[in-house]
Amino acid sequence: MAAEPNPGSEIQATRLPGGLFVISERLRYLKSASLGVAFHLGSRDDPPGQEGMTHLIEHMIFKGTEEMDARAINIASESRGAELNAFTDKEATCFYARFPGENMADVTGLLTEILRAPAFRNPELEKEKQVVMEEIYSGEEDPESCMINLLMQAVYGTAPLGKTVLGTAESINRINENNLGGFYQGRYGAGCAVAVAVGDLEHQKVVDMVRVLDAKVGMRPVRESAQFRSPGFLTRTRRELSQVYVCLARPAFAYTDPRRYALAVLNTALGGGVSSRLFQRLRETEGLVYSIGSFVELYEDSGLLGIYFIAEHRKLARCIAVLREEIERLRREGITEEEFKRAVTMIRSGLVLGSESSIGQMMRLARGYLIAGRVVTLEEILARYDRLELAEVTQLVGELLGEDSYYAGVVGPVGEKEVGEILGG
Repeated sequence: MAAEPNPGSEIQATRLPGGLFVISERLRYLKSASLGVAFHLGSRDDPPGQEGMTHLIEHMIFKGTEEMDARAINIASESRGAELNAFTDKEATCFYARFPGENMADVTGLLTEILRAPAFRNPELEKEKQVVMEEIYSGEEDPESCMINLLMQAVYGTAPLGKTVLGTAESINRINENNLGGFYQGRYGAGCAVAVAVGDLEHQKVVDMVRVLDAKVGMRPVRESAQFRSPGFLTRTRRELSQVYVCLARPAFAYTDPRRYALAVLNTALGGGVSSRLFQRLRETEGLVYSIGSFVELYEDSGLLGIYFIAEHRKLARCIAVLREEIERLRREGITEEEFKRAVTMIRSGLVLGSESSIGQMMRLARGYLIAGRVVTLEEILARYDRLELAEVTQLVGELLGEDSYYAGVVGPVGEKEVGEILGG
């Protein structure tokens, strides 16, 4: 057992012999606590032809063990005032609970038990497959979800990052209890996991409570390198819609790249708030859109800087023209010192406010470990933003917002030819 003491800090960390990394942060003023167990496994790691496997496992974890069925798990959770939940994204899966701190032992025991010995019974699996299919159909009908899925496919094609987290009806139907159970037993283990607890708690007690998960093997996945396709766009024609949903993106870099702090500032100044350039120009000045913004998606070996908006069909060409004007102005002038300072302040504020929530702080610590392989403190992140210089952001403008074509996903009452003419024009 290896401990990582942090003198003067309320954050402590221990690596258990099997590889499980345990982080706790003691916040003495809280009456609640949050516990999460995150795995370095996501939809990018789904077996070929069985896309949606990791997301389906997320659902099935709560459907019973050999000793408890789903109803018993729900009763045990709610009887202790706990909220159990989970999420799956491209590269991680997290199971977590938020509860009154006095019930830490009971809720931790429940969460570790359902992770240690899920039953994956076939009757429950068949029902949950239908639930996931409803989720898939709902996502296909939702224009915003469809827009993002098309963008990712345009960027990464048929590679894992280009596929949806949910999978397809066909891939879900191929999954049975044997390959589901085999994938879970072989992949979800201590070597690719971190357990994080936040609240008024004692570190050693947390370590002792989650130790049962250290017995299960499982290493971080070896992934095929992500490759960008040539810039292009994909369109889903939906004549029943009156608006067009557009998502554009440019290639960025991996989440371990030290330039990610400058990228966060660039994103905030570009479209990350109501004072951002895109919001002010396209919504406040031109009145072209109701919803517009920018975003960053960073992965283990790849990344995107994206822009999205929703507009009436008749305004689409004007939106793209104004967007081009604003990006060209940004390339020509760069962001101002005032924009830079405001963006840094917004980012720091978001981090500080998030740290006052036990579940927000738990998520931040878990994600920091999955990305960096160590404890990443809030103070470390804030200090990095304090050292950031405007020149670092200015350099990224030229690197990421070039004159080359953008990737795009478009949904609405438009055809491929029209979209091509507008985007290419």
